[in-house]
Amino acid sequence: MNHDEDLLEQLVADHRSMLVHFSELSGIPSGDRQRKRLAALVTDQLVRHTRAEEEHLYPLVRDRLPDGPAVVERELADHRGVEALLVELRRTHVTSPTFDRLVARLTEEVTRHAGDEEARLFPAVRAVTTEAELHELAALARETKESSTGRPRYQRPSERPADHLPPPERSLTERVRELLTPGGPH
Repeated sequence: MNHDEDLLEQLVADHRSMLVHFSELSGIPSGDRQRKRLAALVTDQLVRHTRAEEEHLYPLVRDRLPDGPAVVERELADHRGVEALLVELRRTHVTSPTFDRLVARLTEEVTRHAGDEEARLFPAVRAVTTEAELHELAALARETKESSTGRPRYQRPSERPADHLPPPERSLTERVRELLTPGGPH
């Protein structure tokens, strides 16, 4: 971890690290236990990262940006959705097709969220904050990440982000059963 980074540089570095892990996950075959271990590492990093944003970035956004309260609410809604996926991912066995689907959804959500922050939010924050403040906040964010448990908070199922992925492939058994069911496929 680079202690010369300011808060925004630190958060961008976190985003890059998570995207690398998502890429690594996609290269490991379905059902491989290494996928579960890597998903646990991603979960830990994501939770620590979101705690740092919530405690040190979002109060600044709320207080200094004209639309700050609304921006923070959107960001927090994204965090709740990601944490709901993390909770579900922790409970899902690595050999389940649901595991791969959850990883794909998590990758999609985190990539979108990080891209939006980097393109819109971080430049707006940099414009209303001094370098000294951002360096001070970086030190506080590091402390928050180190002291966080890295475990997601429980989220109600209604807080999960929408699944925009194509439907999962049906098994041969499911297709045959549908074909043999009275009325057959429509």
